[in-house]
Amino acid sequence: MERIVKEMYPNKGTTTQVNLIRYADDFVVISKDLEIIEQCKTAISEWLKPVGLKIKPEKTRICHTLNPIEYEGKTEEPGFDFLGFNIRQYPIGKYQSGKTGGAASRLIGHKTHIKPSNKAVKAHTEVIKGVIRKHKTAPQSALISRLNPIIRGWSNYYSGVVSTEAFNKLDHIVWEMLRAWTV
Repeated sequence: MERIVKEMYPNKGTTTQVNLIRYADDFVVISKDLEIIEQCKTAISEWLKPVGLKIKPEKTRICHTLNPIEYEGKTEEPGFDFLGFNIRQYPIGKYQSGKTGGAASRLIGHKTHIKPSNKAVKAHTEVIKGVIRKHKTAPQSALISRLNPIIRGWSNYYSGVVSTEAFNKLDHIVWEMLRAWTV
């Protein structure tokens, strides 16, 4: 799959026309040009056919990371989810703007934020809720020993991204669930 995409759109000097990011059976195609993305989608669909696989329409989304776009009669919101992360760009003033690399560095007018996706936050909340429910009559130490590795693992996974808001939200939710557990 990667080879086909790179053969269709090889790098032009130092300029990359398309990036394919893949992890197991999940992948993202990134390009500035909507036409390139559509052609990659078609090529990947054709590549998957002989092995009996298809791109799932409900998991496939074409969007922009900074602005909402009209695509196939629907307004697509900016940003996308990948591996439990939400990747999105936000417009920003000149004092906080990201910059292009190199000697002729220039302001790009936006910053990219990667944060835990809402779906990941909800799933983590459900896991914690299930553990608390399962340990309704257990001693406090047993509940703590079951919750700590779950919370620590989730926190470690998302600690390298913009996660303060999600952590604060989850801290409050878990506190409320534990307060209800004590009653």
